[in-house]
Amino acid sequence: MSARRHIFVPMFLLAFLLAPVSQGAGKRRSVRTPVTPVQSGCHTFGLVRAGLKASYLSVAPGGNVTFQVTYISDTPTQTKTTQKVQSPSGNADVTTTLDGEIVGNLRGLKHIKISTTTTVPILGALTTDANLDFVPSLIAGPSAGWCTGATWTISPVTETLTTTGSLPLPPVVVTTIASTGEVLAVNESLTVPGGTFNTVKYRSAVVSGTSVQPAITWVSMTDNIVVKQDTIDAGGNVTSTTTLTALQ
Repeated sequence: MSARRHIFVPMFLLAFLLAPVSQGAGKRRSVRTPVTPVQSGCHTFGLVRAGLKASYLSVAPGGNVTFQVTYISDTPTQTKTTQKVQSPSGNADVTTTLDGEIVGNLRGLKHIKISTTTTVPILGALTTDANLDFVPSLIAGPSAGWCTGATWTISPVTETLTTTGSLPLPPVVVTTIASTGEVLAVNESLTVPGGTFNTVKYRSAVVSGTSVQPAITWVSMTDNIVVKQDTIDAGGNVTSTTTLTALQ
């Protein structure tokens, strides 16, 4: 990610943390680009249970990455997790807090705090605190009622990254590019190394500063966690795949 490239956390990990949540209490505001549902099979997600641990393998040209996400708490407006990441460039322990809001009938992401401890040869442990602010909120999908054929617009936002810690960096401000999302299927069965799941399948994008990486994501209807995600290029070719390998 252009603004996020200074954070050790891989881009796909951020996408995984943006799994949909149920509609709930919280501050709401008006929205100009609401979700357009097509009533042909719908699902409303619940919350992720505290203590759930999900392990993943990501296969990409830059090398394989394994990581385990532990959910500390989950509410309609905030998710807290820890992650243990192993990659070709090193290992890291990460703590993440995501703050969101309900924007009409969409879910918006307002702020992400990522605290990372990275083990680097010779240098030892390096710590980084990164704060990402989105104005207005970055749309992550419907807040409720994920229906087959539903579409939504992800409008441009101002993204501000502030990084402190062992390697502090000047603030970075970018304007993201608009994109769209669509629910492709509801109750689609998918088998991965971590098990067989009934899923909601949707197409959206990993917003990466001044570029957009299309992605197809399958989310467990029962557990409300990502089961599989494929990032694709403009020609529709899969460029990376991340799959659930274990669930506790």
